[in-house]
Amino acid sequence: MEPVTSPNGGSVQGRHALHERFSNRITVNTELTRKAVSYQGNRRVPGLRWMKYKEGFSRGLVERLIEEHRPRAVLDPFAGIGTTPLIAGSKGIQATGIEIMPVGVLVGKAITHAANGVSKSAFEAVSGDLLGRLSSNVHAPAEFTFSHVDITRAAFSEETELAIAKARQFNSTVGDYALRALLNVACMTVLEDVSYTRKDGQYLRWDYRSGRALRARMNKGPIPPFEHALGARLFEMTQDIEVLKREYGGISPDLVVGSCLDSMQELNNASFDMAITSPPYANRYDYTRTYALELAWLGFDQARFADLRQQMLSATVENKTKLLWLRQVYKREPGLLNNAIGMYQNQAAIHEVLAILNKHVGELSNRHVIRLLEGYFQEMAIVVAELGRLIRPGGTVIMVNDNVQYHGEEVPVDLILSDFAEQSGFNCENIWMLPRGKGNSSQQMGRFGRREIRKCVYRWVRE
Repeated sequence: MEPVTSPNGGSVQGRHALHERFSNRITVNTELTRKAVSYQGNRRVPGLRWMKYKEGFSRGLVERLIEEHRPRAVLDPFAGIGTTPLIAGSKGIQATGIEIMPVGVLVGKAITHAANGVSKSAFEAVSGDLLGRLSSNVHAPAEFTFSHVDITRAAFSEETELAIAKARQFNSTVGDYALRALLNVACMTVLEDVSYTRKDGQYLRWDYRSGRALRARMNKGPIPPFEHALGARLFEMTQDIEVLKREYGGISPDLVVGSCLDSMQELNNASFDMAITSPPYANRYDYTRTYALELAWLGFDQARFADLRQQMLSATVENKTKLLWLRQVYKREPGLLNNAIGMYQNQAAIHEVLAILNKHVGELSNRHVIRLLEGYFQEMAIVVAELGRLIRPGGTVIMVNDNVQYHGEEVPVDLILSDFAEQSGFNCENIWMLPRGKGNSSQQMGRFGRREIRKCVYRWVRE
């Protein structure tokens, strides 16, 4: 590994000390490919392939970790579409997943419904009825029109808008909750395919045919009619049902919609043997924008978008401090919160980076990245402290995360969080690097040169 340096001539003493402390635990793990720690590994996996939830990790990684550690109870405080709790539950293990994005929880619960109750014949029949409704000439009432917000306006052609309204009306008439959930997932997960948008990192990119004022001309190529894309997804889901019953039938995981910053507080001490998770990275990605179409499908208006963005773990420049809210959450038992804030306040490496960024604030692409980093590490200190409370002695935390850099300054997320972990009762056993790291942005590369940043998986063991 290259020594810690500052391209801005600032101090690296705090980061160097952390590097020295953990250097003997940082190793390259050739088994940890990008496919293993991302959605790529789930592209053909029944159930998990229904939605391109790129922030997840692969079933194969979770299966291997559970087989190695054989836990009795598993937690994922950033559960996404529920890969960890679904796999754990399929093996008869008590599993809890917490996820603030209702999009992910809806998909996870739909997979659970398919594995534990919904019959293939019933789903096949209601799917045929839905497709038949789309082929009719009867228009849906105005109340079923897709409820756009600013970021989604002009996402669909007029024909697609009409077809979506028909689907929304039909789904509202399905009395069986599980079947209705599966149909909603089918419709929701093809919205990007039939739209003029494409998910691209932290943005929605727009096709020129949308008619929106655009800086760059992007052409998605052929866009399928809604009924064709939906028919393909419904067929895929129908084919998956029997497989899901075999693979995920059994213990249904507990999937909780909400922020882990308050939901973890409701869980009992030492109630899990293992946590397998991947928190949002401190990289400015705003998932309310990435999944704007899906959230709008679920009925989110402009105000709910803003509320959800603020409630999420601070990882965007729009996030403001949550300290007042957190003090209310921990009002009855403030000890853990105070300890976590103390860990953050005394962490030399992060404050070293913040001092340099504050010195160069006028040169930053967005000055609020400083607030982003402050919020991110304050809140992750709480998450790590809660894991220290929830994991039994001898238990293990596996965490997937990326390091980041701003204005050329590397932020060693892996080392900072591992420091928090060791203050919370864990021993950091391993920081496994992926064989290939992540390059910096073209904007930073032009000014500071190419610098590869570590992508890592951490293993902490509770003492």
